[in-house]
Amino acid sequence: MDHRMERAESMFTGNAKSKVIAEIHFEDDPESSYKVTGEGFSQPLEGSQSLELNCARPLPINFNIVGTILQTNFRMFTQYTGTMVYDFFKTSFPGTMTVEMEGKFCDDMTVRATCTLTHVKDTLICRCQVYFEGLNEESLSMSEDLSCTMPCFEVLDKGDKADETLSTMDLVWRTGDMSGKYSCRLTSLVKCTGNFAPPFHFIGHEYKLTEKSENNLHFAQRQKSRATVINYYKNH
Repeated sequence: MDHRMERAESMFTGNAKSKVIAEIHFEDDPESSYKVTGEGFSQPLEGSQSLELNCARPLPINFNIVGTILQTNFRMFTQYTGTMVYDFFKTSFPGTMTVEMEGKFCDDMTVRATCTLTHVKDTLICRCQVYFEGLNEESLSMSEDLSCTMPCFEVLDKGDKADETLSTMDLVWRTGDMSGKYSCRLTSLVKCTGNFAPPFHFIGHEYKLTEKSENNLHFAQRQKSRATVINYYKNH
């Protein structure tokens, strides 16, 4: 375990590059997918990352939703301080990490995805197949009037196998006047063969939208992520 941590610290220093290659599918358009590609940069030891994405044609739903779901894959850019908890994500490389996601939105739209992350020539490449089902014309997901993703906590726990970890997070986007909200409970199973599952802990995420076109062709977002352990008995 110590050897993995030492190797991870040597790999994720300074600036790191990331790349996304994703196909987004909608059940009402089964014959055609939306190709989303992009690149990003990060400072893994500081827990900060930026990601810029582009789609060849307008996405049916707000890019704030699609962009954040894709960006959740880059958990290895989370800041883990000291020996607080084992960093499962950085220690997964230079091997391969797979992520299986399922999400349910407040209007019953669902999303499922399979993503594979590899480390090639100092760049983390994320390849995804994403499927949305249950989209309807009344859904707030289609509205341009959504905020960037609100700050949230991600809950991490051990999976059923030694080299798996489970993630749960509640993603929320506010409407333009901040009186309403649109939300998704997103769960992920993250796997890396031969790795060690981390103990129960949390990751706090903050998001800042830096650019988004009205036609959902372009999206750019900064994210700050920091791991923490909440000890409820600390003061007892």
